[in-house]
Amino acid sequence: MRIRMMADGRVLEGTAKQIAEAMHALAFGQENRTLPEYIDWAVDQARRMNEIDMQVERDTDDEKAKSLVRAMLEAGLAEKL
Repeated sequence: MRIRMMADGRVLEGTAKQIAEAMHALAFGQENRTLPEYIDWAVDQARRMNEIDMQVERDTDDEKAKSLVRAMLEAGLAEKL
């Protein structure tokens, strides 16, 4: 999968988990969070900063990452290439 982040035009590719991991690696000050903690933080930031309510709830890291990418595409925060 390839997506373009609407905020900065950055293109990320790979599985949903790889995309979420790349976002995590790029996020300033989030290196001490686990991937699920980062995803929860990113969802909270979208809600607080952009008033975008994304529903991201799953059990495994893979499922949570898929849910995040899907929610970002639905909210217009990213586009599929």
